[in-house]
Amino acid sequence: MFRSLLTGEIINKRWLRFSFPTFWHYDVLRGLDYLRNAGIKPDNRVGKAIEIVTSRRHQNGRWPLNLIHPEYIPPQIETEVGTASRWNTLRALRVLRWYKNAAKY
Repeated sequence: MFRSLLTGEIINKRWLRFSFPTFWHYDVLRGLDYLRNAGIKPDNRVGKAIEIVTSRRHQNGRWPLNLIHPEYIPPQIETEVGTASRWNTLRALRVLRWYKNAAKY
């Protein structure tokens, strides 16, 4: 999801910073949300990415907006980096529920 198959190193550290809207950019949360939405059953290969999502949660229970892309952002969509993001929180909670529910079976 975010590490090189050859070296195991993180390919791009920006992928660990969650944005919304994502436009065409990739991040770990977007990749996991894509798999969830596609109906893919998670396996051990997504475990480290799930750990990244879990570790990014703030004490208030929400995930922050970490990055704003240069594309035009419509008014009234989250535009302040570092603040709690309702959209990143929604996506993260859906991904964690998807992963947790798959582990039951």
